[in-house]
Amino acid sequence: MNARIQTATASKAPTAHLLAAVLCAMILSLSACSSTPKPIQCSGNAKEYLQAQDHGSLQIPEGIDAPNQPNKLTIPPSNGQQSDPKLCLEMAPNYFGATARIAASPEEMVADWAQAWADRNSSLVLDMYSSNFVSDENTDRSTWLEQRRSDIVTAPIPAPRVTDLKVTQAGDDQRTATFVQQFGKTNVQKQLTLVREAGLWKIASERIITSP
Repeated sequence: MNARIQTATASKAPTAHLLAAVLCAMILSLSACSSTPKPIQCSGNAKEYLQAQDHGSLQIPEGIDAPNQPNKLTIPPSNGQQSDPKLCLEMAPNYFGATARIAASPEEMVADWAQAWADRNSSLVLDMYSSNFVSDENTDRSTWLEQRRSDIVTAPIPAPRVTDLKVTQAGDDQRTATFVQQFGKTNVQKQLTLVREAGLWKIASERIITSP
């Protein structure tokens, strides 16, 4: 009887050790996935992206048609300063956040603008205005935008969708959008001048065409 108990105990020992080893491996794996890289891990000139250089424009071989340029992405010029290779992002960009969306067309941009306003997301709305925005109310850009921020937060919110949207081309990187924005039972017809800056559509001017 004792010999049978000893045999059973001995057969369970390897299984218990195996389960413990698997459990430890799982804990270590989870801890590795949840750890946050520290800035020092971003250092080291052996990384290829730290040695990236500007190789100039791509030369198109003879006999090949030139690519379509109107929708090209404009890369801002370098300021000549080299970044510190020991620095890295403290947090990864929010890929799925609202600010991650890049409108592929002026129509999408206007739709995003209206939806953000309806959501009272003032930061996202103001981010859609160009740095060269000009108001037709004889006020400077910063004063106008602060008033718009206040309106978004406290004033009646518009419908999340505009109606009668029409977009006309005013240049390679400029469009004019007219539409009706509804605030409750009040309809306001507006016009936005959109410009493309670094591949993104921005609002360069905004004016009310008709209102009750």
